[in-house]
Amino acid sequence: MPETARSTAPNSEEGNLLEVRDLTVSFPTAEGRTEVVKSLDLDVPRGGAVGIVGESGSGKSMTSLAIMDLLPKGGQRSGSLRFDGTELSELGNAAMRRMRGDRIAMIFQDPLSSLNPYYTVGLQIEEAYRSHRRGVSRKEARKVAIEAMDRVRISDAARRVDHYPHQFSGGMRQRVMIAMALSMEPELLIADEPTTALDVTVQAQILDLMSELREETGVGLIMITHDLAVVSEVTEHIVVMREGCVMEKGTAEQIFSDPQHEYTQLLLDAVPRIDDEIGALRTLDAEGAQP
Repeated sequence: MPETARSTAPNSEEGNLLEVRDLTVSFPTAEGRTEVVKSLDLDVPRGGAVGIVGESGSGKSMTSLAIMDLLPKGGQRSGSLRFDGTELSELGNAAMRRMRGDRIAMIFQDPLSSLNPYYTVGLQIEEAYRSHRRGVSRKEARKVAIEAMDRVRISDAARRVDHYPHQFSGGMRQRVMIAMALSMEPELLIADEPTTALDVTVQAQILDLMSELREETGVGLIMITHDLAVVSEVTEHIVVMREGCVMEKGTAEQIFSDPQHEYTQLLLDAVPRIDDEIGALRTLDAEGAQP
């Protein structure tokens, strides 16, 4: 399934913070290794935001885990992942651990399972910070945790820093995860389905928050989602994936106003609208044709 041809910004690679070329991710199966991401190319401009969109199983989350070198057991990646001039695939484990969190941070989709229920949220932010900032005292780390929570608009952060995850709503737990990621002041933030488990109102609040934080900090963003309505809120560039392949990529304006691939059009059609008529959604078969 070849990618739909289209010229996309940025035209020059000089403005890119992250450049991914020919990324392939595979896992062992009874029939041999199976590719779940196939020859993917991706650019993230400095301070820019890119959305990776596709249905479940399209390979978008595996793409983000490959960038972070956090693939599940048995996963292998090949290709080039160049971050700010450094080839990530050539880094050793220790160097990659320093890169993760310090310069590249990730927010996962389920904050309840990502946060330890036995420790306060403040302590968890502090520990994450101190693991990358050797020699920082607990007092200094606590100050950073409070400032990070305040930055993500958690009211009364100085008091709530001592609360446990179960004392926060789903949206507030997601804010804690964003605070933890941003406490290191990374240059690139990867958000994997950060609004999936949230109701529509809270989703909008989280998306507004991420847009505000991008403006304030200049952090680059990769937004992983199945929902084109989500990426339309926070990204300038969109990559559409299906079955491990890139179907189409372009600016958000191009994708929404003039989609070139039928799969992209189907994703756009799946976005609920108040004037929609009740009826069956169109589908594509494995070859990309309508059944």
